[in-house]
Amino acid sequence: MAQEHREDAATSYGGLKVPIAFAKHDETAEAETVVHLEEWKRKAYEVLSRLREDLRARGPVDADAQAEIVYYLSPFAGDGPWVLERSRNVALDILNAYVISSTDLQEQVLRGFIKPIFQPNPHPSVNIETGRKLPRPAGGPLGHLDYMEGQEWKNHPEVSHVISWCLSHTDTRSVEKLWHLFVPPIMTMLDDYDAKYKLRGVQLVSQLLEVSPPDLLRRTGIDTLILSSLKTCLTFLQHRETPDLIRATVPTSVRLTELTTADGSETRFDQLCALLGDCILGNIWLYASRELDALQASVDAIPILVRTLGVGTSRYLKGLIPQLVFPLIPSPDNGASVEYKLSSLQALLAVVEVSAPRIPKWRGTILEAILKCWVDIPSNATAEETIQLKDHCRAVCAVLWTVCQSVAEAVHGDYERILSLNPKLFGPLLQLP
Repeated sequence: MAQEHREDAATSYGGLKVPIAFAKHDETAEAETVVHLEEWKRKAYEVLSRLREDLRARGPVDADAQAEIVYYLSPFAGDGPWVLERSRNVALDILNAYVISSTDLQEQVLRGFIKPIFQPNPHPSVNIETGRKLPRPAGGPLGHLDYMEGQEWKNHPEVSHVISWCLSHTDTRSVEKLWHLFVPPIMTMLDDYDAKYKLRGVQLVSQLLEVSPPDLLRRTGIDTLILSSLKTCLTFLQHRETPDLIRATVPTSVRLTELTTADGSETRFDQLCALLGDCILGNIWLYASRELDALQASVDAIPILVRTLGVGTSRYLKGLIPQLVFPLIPSPDNGASVEYKLSSLQALLAVVEVSAPRIPKWRGTILEAILKCWVDIPSNATAEETIQLKDHCRAVCAVLWTVCQSVAEAVHGDYERILSLNPKLFGPLLQLP
């Protein structure tokens, strides 16, 4: 009976096994391959449609069939390059109608389908039976090279989507039971040498943190392992995925620190300072200074980081303020897009708010940049972008006025002098109380 069941599954789901070619979909430029993959996507929709009709005729399905449905159809429930919108709709219909999510079902999917794929390449720092951090890396100093060999799991583009589905149907009560099945594959992707797999790893870590009790992260030692790996992610600066990797990694690092450290503790302060000072100012802004997309991505991450760090941000103002005001100042060397200017204004607003005691000495630098941005809106800005730029400039000026009350007379004089230059132009910007 088991053999018959496997044969039936192969017949039903064979057309839904995601081709290996999709693992390199972004790099492929051969017209023949592109045409082949597009044809496969159309055929996959037809297979999904037939499967839905077959299931309707069959009625309720047992646990084994539900596990197969999850493995083969959950990759179509997301946004993989193999997914057509109509395929997604059919896949979601089937998953919602025939799958009853439970811890046992997720364990069956992870143990029966995902674990065998990653088993040939165990992560050297993770106990694959418990999901705990090993006291020392397996295989010695060069053990990490062994798990980079072969990498059979890269022949399965769908695996991260299946893990993501299981995480989205897991809660804090059941995640510990599944810990040893989630952690090893996630850490394998997070620590891969390829930026696109690191990105998927970060995204899965973000999901894992949503359902992981802080005590579980600390008790298994996975908190320190993930934190170190996330820091490494921010050194991948010359890749197509770099901007997305930065935008995903910084908030995930902040969330991990919030979960595993006490509010106001030295440990939390040190981890956040390392993220801002070492990873962003000392690494991204130093070694990716010509990569505007990477710089903008790092600036996008500033607000969530500095608002968590709080007044401790003040120690980095010498590095933060000049970098944030530069995109706002028109010059031949400044190729900042409208989106980058908006990102800088949002980050500047957050920095000014949390660093109030040290901001008065920087008010001249900030005001100069805001004024130049206000009077020189890029010609390619849309009407909506123009409104956003002006609103953000006004917001920074309003907060600057508020936090500079310790030198109220001086800042009031600054604003009055600016207004006297052109009340009609600068009145809408400053809006003095």
